[in-house]
Amino acid sequence: MKTTCNTWILGICFILFAGSTFAQQASKSGQKIIDLVVGTWQISQVYDGKKQITSNSDTLVQTIEFTREAKYITRNNSQKIDSGLFRINENHKILYLESKNSADGEARPVEWGLSLQNHILTLSGRGSPHAERFKYIYTRKSGTKKMGTE
Repeated sequence: MKTTCNTWILGICFILFAGSTFAQQASKSGQKIIDLVVGTWQISQVYDGKKQITSNSDTLVQTIEFTREAKYITRNNSQKIDSGLFRINENHKILYLESKNSADGEARPVEWGLSLQNHILTLSGRGSPHAERFKYIYTRKSGTKKMGTE
């Protein structure tokens, strides 16, 4: 009886130790999306459904910049066209953009599905059937260089 009890205690201790070691390794190697998105991204492709609607002139001039202060700026040919605040739901990979330039003066966040892989940022529209048709693909122009596959 005493041997069985000691075996159970030893087994539980091993499981707790192994679990805590795994959790520590995962947090050390895992990077947060909000840290990886910081930098300037240049648009490379735009899709309406499955149809690519990008022209070469579009991709040369449109950028979006994310700062460490959770601000964003979109530019067209170096002219600022929008800016505001952003936040990211790390668990669901959702980007929220809250524009300072809203028509009625009241900023409402716009949701985007977000994917980062090998210095490619993909934003997919969310929230309405019209928005869900569109997908924007950006390539890193400058900023954070440490990026893995998600």
